[in-house]
Amino acid sequence: MSVASLTNLAGSIGGVASATSQLASLLTGASADSWWGSLRQASYGGVPFAVVSTSTRFGTRNAVHEYPFRDDAWIETLGKLPRRFQILGFIVENSRVYGGGSVIGQRDKIVAACEGGNQTLVHPTFGRIDNVACLDAEVGESVEHGRVIVVRFTFMRNGVQSQTSSTTDTKSLLDEAADALGVGAELDFVKSAATAIQEGAAVVQTAVGVAVSWVQLGVTAVNDVRRFANTVSTLAGNFGRFFGGGNSGYSGSNQTASTSTTATDLLDSDATARATLSQAATALQTAAANPSDAATLNTAAQAYVAALVATMSSPADAIRSTLNLASFSPAGTFTDSTIGSAMSTTSTATSALLRRAAIAQLAQTVAVYQPSSYDDAVSMISTVTSLLDSEIDTAGDAEDDNSYAALRSVRTAVVADLQARAADLASLATMSFGSSLPALVLAHRIYGDASRADQLVQQVAPVHPLFMPSTFQALSS
Repeated sequence: MSVASLTNLAGSIGGVASATSQLASLLTGASADSWWGSLRQASYGGVPFAVVSTSTRFGTRNAVHEYPFRDDAWIETLGKLPRRFQILGFIVENSRVYGGGSVIGQRDKIVAACEGGNQTLVHPTFGRIDNVACLDAEVGESVEHGRVIVVRFTFMRNGVQSQTSSTTDTKSLLDEAADALGVGAELDFVKSAATAIQEGAAVVQTAVGVAVSWVQLGVTAVNDVRRFANTVSTLAGNFGRFFGGGNSGYSGSNQTASTSTTATDLLDSDATARATLSQAATALQTAAANPSDAATLNTAAQAYVAALVATMSSPADAIRSTLNLASFSPAGTFTDSTIGSAMSTTSTATSALLRRAAIAQLAQTVAVYQPSSYDDAVSMISTVTSLLDSEIDTAGDAEDDNSYAALRSVRTAVVADLQARAADLASLATMSFGSSLPALVLAHRIYGDASRADQLVQQVAPVHPLFMPSTFQALSS
């Protein structure tokens, strides 16, 4: 309805003052059960106005699906249609029923309410409706009917904002990148070593020698005293805690054994894992004796790294061990003869295949590693990406295109995963106190929570929790 129409309507409301008085008397004498008796004083944002008519739109939102050679359609309901209220009314100067006072002042209050954001609407028949937006409003004024200003509103209730939220599963992306690296490394090995291994048994023995050297790095990692100590640290209670158990990031363990687990259980489990590793080592050496079967060799290398990781008490230990395997470089010198060149090529290709198997497992292990702080995550990113950058350069120089592309994807995935999980972690800060204090006291002073004393003990590793060093690094919050 245009403003001109509104003014015409104002002219058609004859004797507005007497009409409002009559309406008031009707409302006063009407039965509470009647339509007149159920009417409420209309207002928006606390500003009252008279109502001539209202219309309300409601129903459901639908998507109509029509199909060829069918006379009907399938109507898919998408929820309720937002209720829209259209109200036609007026305000009158010096009317006690509808607010009283100057009609211009009443108009200005209505304008301020409509332009002031969501307000409360009192509908004549629907009653009070909170959080209503005024989508559109018009007023009609004329010289002839100056005491009456006609108003038209379009209201709609405001709902809760719905925002699309997307979360990237960085762990799955990292696993996919690691799998792609295994495939790419196998293809590059075939391309590089397929011709060389045809030169005879001496070349094949070179592949076996490289595999044995690589396996020995895993054996050294298993026999590391620190690995055994960290295994003990997973025991529940103070004994495990004093060994550095719990989540202390890259320098310790990220898990704790069940409270029912005993030292004997840990030893038995470790013996089983070591036996599995030994079997995987034998299988790898057997596969290396037949390097023409690249798929079997690649699978055996991946199985060996997985078995090595299974012997570790935590992702932190697993990362340390796989870093050594991923940095492997075979020893040996070769002549410039045809056989010597073939042996050199096979040695380089085999070591590259084994390193990339370790890198693939390293990436998957990083995905389950829980940094203890933001600084710990940054340190891990630096450590892993330095290794990956070196291998990317090696793959590029060797024209191992499949491995090169896969390694770059792994690097991107590692950084994205660790950054995503480190975003909400607290950083480390240097804490200094005048004297040595107990961990309970320090936890209360730093965090206002004495229950975090164990966390401090794990991070600082003091001689005894009662005698913490006067200066140390701990989480800032």
